[in-house]
Amino acid sequence: MAQRQPQDPRFRERAGAQPRPVQARPAQPGADRPQSTQPAAARPDAARPSATPVVGITVPAAAAAPLPRTNHLFAGAQFAFIASIVMLGGYIGLTSTWTLLAPDFLIGLSLTAAATSLLFAVPPSGALRGLLVLVPTIDMLAVGFFRDTLPNLPTSGLLLVIPVLWLAGGFGVSALPVPVFGAIFVSLVPVARAGAWPTTPGGWGALCILPALVLIMTVTVHLAARQLRAHEGRARIALAAATEAAAVATTVSESVDAAVVFFRPDGSAALRNQATYEQAALAGFDPKTRSGVHVYGMDRTTRLRPEQQVINRALRGESFRGELYWVGEPGDQRAIIGNARQVHSEDGTFLGTITVGHDVTDLANAVALREAFLIDVSHELRTPLTSMIGYLDLLTEGHDLKGLGLEREVATIQRNAEQLYAIIGDLLAAGDAEMRVRIALTDLGDIARESVAAILPRASDAGVAVRAEVPPHVELEGDGSRLRQVLDNLLSNAVKYTPRGGRVVLTVSADDDTSTVTVADTGIGISPDDQRQLFDRFFRAREVRDEAQPGVGLGLSIVKSITEAHHGWIAVSSRPGRGSTFTVTLPLRQPRAGTPATA
Repeated sequence: MAQRQPQDPRFRERAGAQPRPVQARPAQPGADRPQSTQPAAARPDAARPSATPVVGITVPAAAAAPLPRTNHLFAGAQFAFIASIVMLGGYIGLTSTWTLLAPDFLIGLSLTAAATSLLFAVPPSGALRGLLVLVPTIDMLAVGFFRDTLPNLPTSGLLLVIPVLWLAGGFGVSALPVPVFGAIFVSLVPVARAGAWPTTPGGWGALCILPALVLIMTVTVHLAARQLRAHEGRARIALAAATEAAAVATTVSESVDAAVVFFRPDGSAALRNQATYEQAALAGFDPKTRSGVHVYGMDRTTRLRPEQQVINRALRGESFRGELYWVGEPGDQRAIIGNARQVHSEDGTFLGTITVGHDVTDLANAVALREAFLIDVSHELRTPLTSMIGYLDLLTEGHDLKGLGLEREVATIQRNAEQLYAIIGDLLAAGDAEMRVRIALTDLGDIARESVAAILPRASDAGVAVRAEVPPHVELEGDGSRLRQVLDNLLSNAVKYTPRGGRVVLTVSADDDTSTVTVADTGIGISPDDQRQLFDRFFRAREVRDEAQPGVGLGLSIVKSITEAHHGWIAVSSRPGRGSTFTVTLPLRQPRAGTPATA
C-alpha cells in the first residue's frame, strides 16, 4: 500500500533522514534525538506523576529558527522610505519647485540612493551581511537634510520613523544606539546651520524632544519585535510538531490493515486511509446519507438501515467495538469488525470521533467452517451414542449388574456417555445461527423446582447445599424446555465450581412485567477480565482451566442465546474467592402481536 508523503517541504529536505530535535539546552554531539518520557495523559492506565514529565518533540531545525532577516524584508522597508520621499517631492513640486534643487535636498536624495544601492550590494548571507545596518543609518542622515530643507514642514521629520522601526525591529541590541544618535543628528542639523545653540527653554525642548521620542520608540519596538520572534518561534515549533504528528498519523493509518477514519466534531472527515476508500466502494457508500447500499448484518442477508451502520452510530456519539457486519453484494462480501471511539483532549474538549473497520473475512470464513465441521461431527456422533445409551439402559434394566459385579463399571460408562451426549447437544445448540424457541404459557416456578430436584443428587455427592426460594406459580410466555436448559446449566456450573461445604441458592421472583431468576453460589468466583468474555462461545475462565474442570465452554453461551431469544438479558456479579451471582431477567409476555403460540 502506497504511503502518502507529507506536503511540507521541510520533510523532503533529506530523503530518509531524521529531522533534528529542538532542545532547551545545546545538543550533545552525535545525539540525533533526545530521550523523552511519554506523558501520563497518553496512558489511560497510568497515574499522573507529581512532576510534569518532559516531552521531547522532534521538529525540523528550520521550524525553530527566529524571524528571518532577509534582504527581501529590508527591501520592503527601503521602498516604503523611497515612496515617502516621492510623496514629499511631489508636495515640494506643487508648493515651491525651486526647493527640489536645494543642495540639502539633493544631498538627501544622494544619501537615499546610496543606501538603496548598498542594500542590493550586500550579499544575503556571509560576513558582510552585517553591513545592512548602514542602510537605515544612511537613511536617517538623509532625513536630517530633508528636514533642514523644509523647516516650515514639521511633518518631514516623520520620515525618521521608517529607519527607526527598521533598526529597532530588524537588528539586535547592538544596533539600538544608532536610531538615538540619528535622531540627535537630525535635531542638530538646524543648530549647525544657525551656528548657535538655543537660548530659551522652548528651544532646548524642541532640540531634545525628537531624540527622546525616538529612544522610547526604539526600545518599545525592539521589545515588541523580540516578543514577536519568540511567539513565532513557538508557533513554528507547534506547527512543525503538528505537521509531523499528521505525517505520522497518516503513515500509521496507511500501514495498518484496517479502514481508519477520523471525523471532526462537525462530521467532516479529517483523516482517511486507502483501505477506507476500498471498503466504501465495496459497500456502495453514499456521502449524503453516510451509509452504504450493500451493508448487511451477521447473517449476510439482512440489510442494515443507514442509522444502524457504523458511521452514523459513531457520529451520534456511540462508542463500541467488535461489531460484525458484511459489506458488498451477495457473492462478493467481506466481513468487517467495526470499532468507534470518541476523542477528547486532556481538558475534556471533544475533538472528534475515530472509526476503525478491520477486514476479518478469512477469520469469519474459518469460524464458519469450524462451526459447520463441529455440527457435522456432532450429528455423526449423536446417532451411535444414542444407540449406546439405549443399550446401556437395557443392560441395566435386564440384568443384575450388582450380582455380576459390574454395577460400578456400567454406571461409569453410562455417566460418561450421558456427559458426552450433553456435550454434543451443546455443540449442536451453539451451531444454530439463531436460537429457536417455541413460545407457550409456562410456569417458571415448576421449572425451577424440577431443576433443583435434578441437581440435588450431584450436589449431595459434591458436599454442596442447594436451596430454592421459589413462589408457587410464576407464569410467563416462554419455551419450557429451553428455560429448563438455562436453569440446569446455571445450577450445574454453580455446583461444579463451589468447593465442598459451600452452598447454592436459586431464587425466582416476579413483578408486573418481568420475572427474575438468580443463581448465587459461594464458589471460586470469576475475575473481572474473564467476566467480559464469560458468555463467548468456547471461552473458559482461568480459574476453571487451572483446576482442570471438564467442559468445552458452551454452557453460558447457550444460556445467553436462550435468554436473548426470549427478549431477556443475563448479568453476572462475581469476585474471585467470593462466589458468583447470575441474574436472568425475562419478560412475562413476549413483545409480539397476536396470541402466544401453543406447543
